[in-house]
Amino acid sequence: MHEVALQGKDSTSCKGAPPSTAHNNPQGFYSNQMTRKDFEQIPDPRPSLRTAHVPSLIMRGECDFIKPVVTAEYQRILPDSKLVTVKGAGHSISGGQPRRYTALLRAFLLGEPLPVG
Repeated sequence: MHEVALQGKDSTSCKGAPPSTAHNNPQGFYSNQMTRKDFEQIPDPRPSLRTAHVPSLIMRGECDFIKPVVTAEYQRILPDSKLVTVKGAGHSISGGQPRRYTALLRAFLLGEPLPVG
């Protein structure tokens, strides 16, 4: 899986972005497949999440290959969430816009206004 991910690593960024640095983190594909293995047997968590009133930060890269409807579902389900679209970032926001990612995360965790721009 790591070799496959390396082949496509630069296809998850915005067009014209510099090549991303390869990392040695194990890929999550297998974990994701095993997580969904029992989806048919467990109750849907979304109804409970709709009643969880906790602050949530949702970040989406403007060039993310995941469809916007997926991000919109997170925002619909988490009632106290804030969605921020990060310009110049693809699927890996922390890789494409590390300073912006850190500033947003830091402000959110400290209860400060989220930086604009």
